[in-house]
Amino acid sequence: MRSMAIILHGHVPHPAWLERLLKHVPVAALTALVVPGALYVHQGAVYSLAPARTVAAVVALLVALRTKNTLATLGAGMGVLWVAQWAMGLLG
Repeated sequence: MRSMAIILHGHVPHPAWLERLLKHVPVAALTALVVPGALYVHQGAVYSLAPARTVAAVVALLVALRTKNTLATLGAGMGVLWVAQWAMGLLG
């Protein structure tokens, strides 16, 4: 019964409002997976803010919005993460 939506996909037309809603599911799912990992570190039962990850995520978001290039986004995010972790290690 749970797989009926998958089995019927493409064979039964969906209402227009459902098609509009389903277009947003991949973005919502990816956001739910990425944002907690970019903002928080889970240590034991405690969640704490991860400032280096947050800075890198913001820079990667800005690069993605500006360039729309996946490799540039990954490179900028990783580079900023490494530099931020190094700088915060020196400060802390």
